[in-house]
Amino acid sequence: MSSHLKIWETWCRRVWKEQDESAIDEMFITEGMARGLGPHLRLATDRFQEHERIGPAGFKVFHKCFLALMNDIDIQVTHSMEAGDWISALCVFHAKKNDTNEQVKMTGTVFLKIVDDKIVEAYNHWDFFSLFEQLGLIPEESFERCLAGESIV
Repeated sequence: MSSHLKIWETWCRRVWKEQDESAIDEMFITEGMARGLGPHLRLATDRFQEHERIGPAGFKVFHKCFLALMNDIDIQVTHSMEAGDWISALCVFHAKKNDTNEQVKMTGTVFLKIVDDKIVEAYNHWDFFSLFEQLGLIPEESFERCLAGESIV
């Protein structure tokens, strides 16, 4: 197993499965940036950029929000590629809804820059739309309705 893949899998285990918030500070440099996790989690000191971004403090907010919705989180890497300091990984996210313990699942891709065994930069592309649908936060078949030009209100 590659060293970058091992670091990413350790992150998934510690941050998500074990819900160890201290791993965020240990594995994500203070000046690090994560993109693709939503505009509402920007810190007041961050200026708008082409891609919304958050550092470790903002990621902790994202982490707490997710843990308030789900438990028993497990992220599996199905494919990965490395080039220099970068790793790209296709992942499957599994969890249980906190209110009903029903299973939810989504796929996603991360593109990470790792230097000295720490995450420096992260680009996230997860299917949050289908996850929020499974969690009952948006109506069922919302994707299909939007694709047909129908508003979801």
